[in-house]
Amino acid sequence: MAIKLGTYDFFAHLISGSFFLAYILYMSQNFLPITIDIANLSIPMLLILGIIAYVLGHVAHQLSSQLWYRFFAPKDLYKKTIGQLSKEVPYVKFDIDNTDWYTLVSYVKKQSIDMAQDIEHYHVISVMHRSISFVLLLFSLTFGVEFFQNNYSYSQLVLTIFSLTFSILLARISVTYHRYFFRSIHQSIIALIMKPEQLPIKLREKAVTKK
Repeated sequence: MAIKLGTYDFFAHLISGSFFLAYILYMSQNFLPITIDIANLSIPMLLILGIIAYVLGHVAHQLSSQLWYRFFAPKDLYKKTIGQLSKEVPYVKFDIDNTDWYTLVSYVKKQSIDMAQDIEHYHVISVMHRSISFVLLLFSLTFGVEFFQNNYSYSQLVLTIFSLTFSILLARISVTYHRYFFRSIHQSIIALIMKPEQLPIKLREKAVTKK
């Protein structure tokens, strides 16, 4: 299981870190121009860039969580999400105040690897969108400064609006998948502890046809 979930985590941080690396290279052009010919990169160089991108993905995750994501994620997102879920499934009692979602995920992992993988999938997607959103915010701020520096360049204005729009869009998508993550934890717990007779779905008795 660790390999499967680690694979999701690896590619999520690698992709978001690649955006961050692209931003750093873009900014470096003003101080130390660097040209990278992707088509002719050697395998060792690709591995080095991959490692750098992966590390930067973790940095982007931490920065986005502290500086950007909080503007989009509602306060007490976990409690609000589970509170809404409790209204949809009134036959289940949720003790939200005494619930630790990490402990519940660990319980699901112990019971079902496949369920745990599905849950983690939502979390990884949320983290990836959150990190890329933050990098796009940095791009939009940079393009905005260049817009004024380059005598109100039309192209810089377009890039600023484009980057900021997608940054906000990805941040909202990240919040949505974060909600999916919390919901899937409790839905998986319900599926694990529920008995067949407690299912809210009942089969109708087969109608007897008269001859």
